[in-house]
Amino acid sequence: MQSRNISSFLFSSSLVFALSACGGGSSGDPFIGTGGISGGSGTGGVAGTGGVGTGGTGGVLGTGGSSGECHIIECAGRVTLCGNCIDDDEDGLIDNDDPECLGPCDNYEGEELLSGVGGETGEQCKADCYFDFGNGAGNDDCHWSRSCDPLEPKVQCTYDEGLLGSKDCPDAQSQLCEDVCVPLTPNGCDCFGCCTFPELAGMGPGGGDGYVYIGSESGCTFDTVTDPAFCQACTPAGSCLNTCARCEICLGKPTIPPDCFPGTGGSGGGGGAGGSGGGDRCPVGKQVCGLPGDEPCPGGSFCLTGCCTEIVVQ
Repeated sequence: MQSRNISSFLFSSSLVFALSACGGGSSGDPFIGTGGISGGSGTGGVAGTGGVGTGGTGGVLGTGGSSGECHIIECAGRVTLCGNCIDDDEDGLIDNDDPECLGPCDNYEGEELLSGVGGETGEQCKADCYFDFGNGAGNDDCHWSRSCDPLEPKVQCTYDEGLLGSKDCPDAQSQLCEDVCVPLTPNGCDCFGCCTFPELAGMGPGGGDGYVYIGSESGCTFDTVTDPAFCQACTPAGSCLNTCARCEICLGKPTIPPDCFPGTGGSGGGGGAGGSGGGDRCPVGKQVCGLPGDEPCPGGSFCLTGCCTEIVVQ
């Protein structure tokens, strides 16, 4: 989750994304070497008679929530394969509940973690927002180049240190990019498809979290994130990174620790309430979703890594 709240309305030709997210733009360094894991382990309040705050565990498939409901969602005036309420890949999971659906604008429901809607500009190494609908930065003003990454996640894109700080590799993305792309970016990813997974903990530079480019041409899947033959290592762009906090649902992390749930104190001794020891599940103002007991997202919204993402169609 980002470090500050962003409340914005983007008016485009066909829709507005009305979202509350947290921005984590870095003004001095275009890279963040390791993913953010915030918050220590909380403990439930203990009552005088030994009552301990209770939490919940939750198994759920997908980046979204197991709500039992589905609402058709338009993205940029189009209904994508992850917004049509159809099990397009016939795996028994639909849209919100399908882990291969990376958001409401994802137009590919297959095993590979592709978006099917662009994310590249048409030039070999340049990239724009991986998770919105469109090819090129015209609608989101997000700019990046694979040649800015010393790990060279695309073999054709040789690292060029001279690009750092340029328009292709800015120290900070524009406000428009943060307004459009950050809210659509799953927890654990940057705006350009460089994501971390629990299996990559400790595999990054200096023993930090490793990241892989989920749009790798060889076909990156949830089962191959540790195999560089399929998922090429990448360095997340710190100018547009949505980190994965301890109490957040993230890509490949569909459950959270029990102490992340508000607990109830025991009786008889004024027991305290159980804590949310690792931070909030969603930014203030966003509805939680995706775990047993959570309310389903309202119509016109998508459960994206545990938080309802509202889509307002104009």
